[in-house]
Amino acid sequence: MSKIFPFLLLLVLIISACSLQQNHDPNTSMPGEVTKDSAKALSQDKVEITFRVHIPDYTPKDAKIYIGASFNGWNPGDPATEMKKVADKVYELTMKFKIGEYIEFKFTRGNWETVEKGEKGEEIPNRTMKITKSGVFEFEVKHWRDFIEKGGEEVELLHTLTGNFETFELYSPELNNKRTVIVYLPPNYKKDIQKSYPVLYMHDGQNLFDAATSFMGEWEADETAEKLIANGEIKELIIVGIYNMGDQRLTEYSPWPFSNKDYSSNGKGDLYVDFVVNTLKPYIDNHFRTLTNRENTAIAGSSMGGLISLYAAFKKPEVFGMVGAMSPSFWVSDGKIFDFVKNAGAGNLKVYIDMGIGEGIQVLEDTRRMVALLKNIGQTDETLLYVEDEDALHNEKFWAKRFPKMLRFFFGK
Repeated sequence: MSKIFPFLLLLVLIISACSLQQNHDPNTSMPGEVTKDSAKALSQDKVEITFRVHIPDYTPKDAKIYIGASFNGWNPGDPATEMKKVADKVYELTMKFKIGEYIEFKFTRGNWETVEKGEKGEEIPNRTMKITKSGVFEFEVKHWRDFIEKGGEEVELLHTLTGNFETFELYSPELNNKRTVIVYLPPNYKKDIQKSYPVLYMHDGQNLFDAATSFMGEWEADETAEKLIANGEIKELIIVGIYNMGDQRLTEYSPWPFSNKDYSSNGKGDLYVDFVVNTLKPYIDNHFRTLTNRENTAIAGSSMGGLISLYAAFKKPEVFGMVGAMSPSFWVSDGKIFDFVKNAGAGNLKVYIDMGIGEGIQVLEDTRRMVALLKNIGQTDETLLYVEDEDALHNEKFWAKRFPKMLRFFFGK
């Protein structure tokens, strides 16, 4: 019996399998079975998308156009996303994506210094697309960032500079790069040639004076200075706007390396401060009539610019006597700025700090923590001004609104 049982079990299994096959509905797949329909579905999992972009007439003829996107690690010069010229000022690229995939992207000429900008020269949000079907999708680039910032006539944008300005390019041996520097000169600078003036150094220079070169609107620093000077509220001063380097901004404005899901930095803040102190300031002092002592030298900025300003002033108190940090990014590198300031000491500095209450609970708490620290190391109501702006957000509009407070605090008569 023991030998017959396995044979009977095998016979039962064979009969059962045959029965299942005979009763199988041809329109219903068996488990693991690849049918014509399922094979077709697998082949349709990806679709072809053609990006067709029309670029500005002033674009150089030898330009290469790329797509920097969420699907290529935001590489602005990725060889895999170089587009093909198909007509005059028209480029195309065809790629495959999964149905249902969500992508974000921008067009560039190979780096973030040449990324596209809006019709008025403004920064634009990332382009977005949810992949639902194959097709050709048309886009238009209104302007390129580098042309906007140079302010060339071909761009034909309305510039909003008010007052006297000088602009030049300056090489940084510390950072091995060259950037634009724009200098606002007070109303009587060219009239009273015997007079020298205090200086305010500011970061993100393209955002300070001119709507045509700004990121998302200007600070109106020139209009504000002109008005306060004319009203006799502040001393005449020189404002030096240091252009940021685009995709190097975070790296240059952070004293320490950091990385998270949104941002990363190699931490070249020390080199940037050295550039301002050892290269830029001597150039400004040699080419303009400045009061060179620390009591007449200020440094200021917003966000990451606020962080590097505070760092620079506490690192070089012999150079800077005043520092302004608007909406500062004290969260960088797990808040290392707190220990740095604590160990540096008060430094006989005049400090302006502000924050918009609408910017978020954590950044507000960080700023209040810094203010408390500054008071603990010796800052007083005469040397420290802290402003909380009700409902203010993290952008140029609100920094422009608060800018007069900082100017009066530093340079008030």
